Amino acid sequence: MSQSYAEKPDPSIQEADSFQNGQSQSSGWRQIVIEDSVTSDKDLAYGQPVIVAVRWLMIISGLLLAIWNAGDNLAELRLSIIVIFLLAITNFYLQAQLLTKKPVIRPVVYASSAADLILLTFLVAMQGGYNSSIYVYYLPAIAAFSVAFPRWLTGLYVLFLMIIYWIIASVTLESEQMIIIIRLLMIAAVAFCGSQFLAIERSRRQEVSSDAEELRLAMSD
Repeated sequence: MSQSYAEKPDPSIQEADSFQNGQSQSSGWRQIVIEDSVTSDKDLAYGQPVIVAVRWLMIISGLLLAIWNAGDNLAELRLSIIVIFLLAITNFYLQAQLLTKKPVIRPVVYASSAADLILLTFLVAMQGGYNSSIYVYYLPAIAAFSVAFPRWLTGLYVLFLMIIYWIIASVTLESEQMIIIIRLLMIAAVAFCGSQFLAIERSRRQEVSSDAEELRLAMSD
């Protein structure tokens, strides 16, 4: 009478497979970070005009909104104007960099976008948190830098912003949290769409560069 025995998997083989899978996943993330680091200068060069233009729109519309909603609360109007003035100063510097065609200084651009989010969050907290309508300015700010920043940096900015906004909105919440969740999903969706656009635009530029190089070689032959 013959008996068939199922072969038991070797634990060492399973550990090796899981180690290789972990290695491949980590190498995939490293590849994304390396790719972003290599092309970030070009991405910023193409994306900085978008960032500057969007920031001017935010400054102008924010000033008009602050004056419109001020009413008799002069202290809140004064605070809003100070924040808008700080945004304008940093944007003047970025605009000057563009006009003089100087190379992009990555830390300055990264810091200015982080300052945008910090100042907007400060206004949101001062104007009632959950009840403040200033949160809508997160969306153009995120859309602007997500088409120029490395994807890992965009994700880091948006993650911290979502956590801080959730805390501020939850503290001042007057109804169910579903509205907060919807707002957070809107922020994440804008960042995702901007990062996808960056990947598509980066691929398009690489194809154009490759075609131009092939044409140059063909003409030299």
